[in-house]
Amino acid sequence: MATTVLADARYRCVELDRVSVSAGGRMSPAFPGRVLNFLKEGQNLCGDGVFFHKTYHITLDGASGWRARAHSQERDDLYRLELISARQGLLFHTAIINYRSEPVIQSQAFSCAVVELDPSFGQCAAK
Repeated sequence: MATTVLADARYRCVELDRVSVSAGGRMSPAFPGRVLNFLKEGQNLCGDGVFFHKTYHITLDGASGWRARAHSQERDDLYRLELISARQGLLFHTAIINYRSEPVIQSQAFSCAVVELDPSFGQCAAK
């Protein structure tokens, strides 16, 4: 299972829930259920929406998924993919963003499926 989890893969996900919290209050999206496509390629994650770093530190999380971390001056990101089966999983993402004068915490949950690698999707290295 470990080689499957860390292998390069393309995921298609649907957002289940999202929330942003700051000292000023809490906010949920007006239009939940957005689609997220991303590619895990080596130590890189890239896609549309929640991937803002060029390189991530990706490690196995037992036999059932992986964790990824990234840090910059503007934000800290943590991802956890929990596999339900070999081709289905849940992706959790939490970010602490240094936004203006106070930090904001954003959390998201996605239902994901592994899809075939598609050359038209691009590569993380080109990010």
